[in-house]
Amino acid sequence: MHLTGRSLLLALVGVVTFIAAQWSSDPDIADLWRAVLLLLAGGLAFEAVAQGRVRLAARLVTPAVLNLGRESETGMMVTHDARRTQRLRWMPIGPEAAPAVGVSQREMSIGPGEPEGGTAPVPDGSVSGSWVVRPIRLGTHPWPKIPARILGPLGLAWWDRPLDTGATARVVPDLLRRSGARLATPAMGARPRPLQEVAREIHRWHDWQPGDPLSRIDWKVTARSGVLTTRELRDDQHLEMLMVIDAGCESSAGDGVLDALGTRVNLAARLAETALARGDRVGLLVFADRVLRAVPPVGGAAALPRLRAQLAALAPDAQPADPEGAARAALRLLRQPQGAVLWFGEPPTEGLRALAARHSVVVVMPREPSVEALLVAPPGAPRRFWTALAAERHLAAMRSKADQWRQRGVAVVSETPARLEAAVWAAVTRGPRASRRAR
Repeated sequence: MHLTGRSLLLALVGVVTFIAAQWSSDPDIADLWRAVLLLLAGGLAFEAVAQGRVRLAARLVTPAVLNLGRESETGMMVTHDARRTQRLRWMPIGPEAAPAVGVSQREMSIGPGEPEGGTAPVPDGSVSGSWVVRPIRLGTHPWPKIPARILGPLGLAWWDRPLDTGATARVVPDLLRRSGARLATPAMGARPRPLQEVAREIHRWHDWQPGDPLSRIDWKVTARSGVLTTRELRDDQHLEMLMVIDAGCESSAGDGVLDALGTRVNLAARLAETALARGDRVGLLVFADRVLRAVPPVGGAAALPRLRAQLAALAPDAQPADPEGAARAALRLLRQPQGAVLWFGEPPTEGLRALAARHSVVVVMPREPSVEALLVAPPGAPRRFWTALAAERHLAAMRSKADQWRQRGVAVVSETPARLEAAVWAAVTRGPRASRRAR
């Protein structure tokens, strides 16, 4: 309960009346202060009973899924079963994994219900102005109760009535905003059928996998072997790409809005969408002290939802990462040579050499703007020497590691989040695709 100005005014009148009664010997006002306070107490008791009978129901108007790191608009509809207009004050909030951005207290009026068919009243609803939430963690999270207060019929107090919407926020990896880069495939397979296919040379045969066009199935070989077999043409060699994501305990650290794992997941989802749209195969390997997710490279229309579902279920693990074990698992997942390995996190020492011998390895190292900002003191403030020195040592160590990896034949991409996607894709296309053109 929170008193309004009307209640405080009555309380002030009661106090002034009490002081006047103490100073005056007039018996007519000796008990007047009691009547004022009794009136206030009776009014509050009446409001408590009246507002306790009002049933409120709230429903969120929100997207089915929230994209990680992308702001989304949310609204709320509130209904009640009372016969008079209700005034409601409330605070827009979001789950801990999708906090609200720049919100303030809101107030709205909800009209009374109108009878429908003469049977039961149908409460009128009011949709609030939308507010913005920014998801920062993957997964499905319950929406907390929204703090709200309802004004009493006498206007003496605001009564606490938290609104339970029963909604959940499902946060998934963000995809590309460019509609032209969306994966668009025909119903019969993962890649469009070329117009002139007879003049193309057969490169090899392999077992049919979901996403391969049905027109490429070699039915004679299938009849002899009893297993669906697909022809792979010489100029139809797809690129196998493996996303290796470090989800160890250090991935919970963040530099900005998202933690390290969220940044890696968003980038991996966008790169996978682009690669699948070009006809490549994309796999996923997530590790901590053990392998958490292992998806072999697949292509086609069904590959992107499958990868997104795997990425959406990720969360930082409590154990430190084991990159060496992840490198051995990556070698087992990539069947073809000259594939592409995108490594998100701290790469291994020995396993990196074995991976680079067979595949093109790209280590993704997002720049840390908040650490770089420590090198320069803000205007009007003295330079924090020791903080700047620690930031400089940290960045120097990261540059030294990157130079060591480059000497081993590994491409290292270090860019700001806005330019990271384009830089990674450029590094991938300079590797395996260039070598395949040379052959």
